Amino acid sequence: FFASSGSSRLGAPQSNTSSFCRSKMNALATKSFNGQALAASSRRTTASARSALVVRAGRIGPGKDWEHQPLTSNGKPVLLDLHVKTGDTVKVIAGADKGKVGKITKVNRKTGQVVMEGVNVRTRHVKPAGEEEGQIVKAEFPIHHSNVQHFSEAQGVVSRIGHKMEGDKKVRYLKKTGEVLAN
Repeated sequence: FFASSGSSRLGAPQSNTSSFCRSKMNALATKSFNGQALAASSRRTTASARSALVVRAGRIGPGKDWEHQPLTSNGKPVLLDLHVKTGDTVKVIAGADKGKVGKITKVNRKTGQVVMEGVNVRTRHVKPAGEEEGQIVKAEFPIHHSNVQHFSEAQGVVSRIGHKMEGDKKVRYLKKTGEVLAN
C-alpha cells in the first residue's frame, strides 16, 4: 500500500505528496459539503500579530501548581496580608482543634499560616544526628490563618477586627467589644 522508501517505520505515509494532490486538498478545504465557498477565517494572524503573542512557559521546577508560591516581578514570594499578628489571642474556629484558645507564636506571611500554643500538636520522630540520640518530640505545627479568629478574654467572645485612629495612632480593635489590641 505505501512505498517503503523514505520512511523508517513500516506502513507510515510518505511525505512526498504530489503538488497536484496538495492543490486538490486545498481546494476541497475552502468549500463546504454542498459546494459553497467557505468564508475566510477572521482569526488570521499576521507576522506582526504573531510576534506580539506572548508565550508563557510552565513554572520552573518540580511539583504541582499549588505547591509553587506566587512570585513578585523580582522573583521574591508574594507576602500575604493577614488579620493576625504574633502575640494575638485567637480561637480556632475550624479543624481538629476547633474551640481551643491560645496565643500566636509565629506567623508565616509567605504561606498564610500561623503557629499557636497548644494547637495542632504532632509527634515527630527525630533521627539521631552525630552523637545525639534519636528521640520522639511533640511539636506545634502551623494552621491556616483563616481557621482562627480574634478572641476577647475579658468577655469570652470571638470578634472581627477593625482599625481606628486614637489620637495620632492607628490601632486595631475588636469590633464586637471595642477592646483595643496591642500592636
